[in-house]
Amino acid sequence: MSIVTIVIQNAPYGEGNKAWHALRFAGAALVEEMEVRVHLLDQGVEVGRREQAVPEGAVDLGALLAELIECGLEVRACGMALDGCAIDTEALIPGIERGSMKALANWVKTSDHVMVF
Repeated sequence: MSIVTIVIQNAPYGEGNKAWHALRFAGAALVEEMEVRVHLLDQGVEVGRREQAVPEGAVDLGALLAELIECGLEVRACGMALDGCAIDTEALIPGIERGSMKALANWVKTSDHVMVF
């Protein structure tokens, strides 16, 4: 089984919809029976916020992320980025763990593929 680590650095609903594309790819990789892990970094930690303001016509990325977690997606959010965005663990979607650069480095080390959005 292939292992893919996806790093999301961009805030949800931003220019280019990078967070949306990252989650779309994560879902597709899960369907292809890959082991998928997502690390939320920088403004990407906003993707993991339980309460999000979803722009009209956009997909609710929080709901999508929660659904993917139920399907086996493993998600961590960078602790320093969480602190910088004033997000405590209670404000995160259930199933998201507080992570670190050391944990991300371990994921990268054990991954077959690494993608950054």
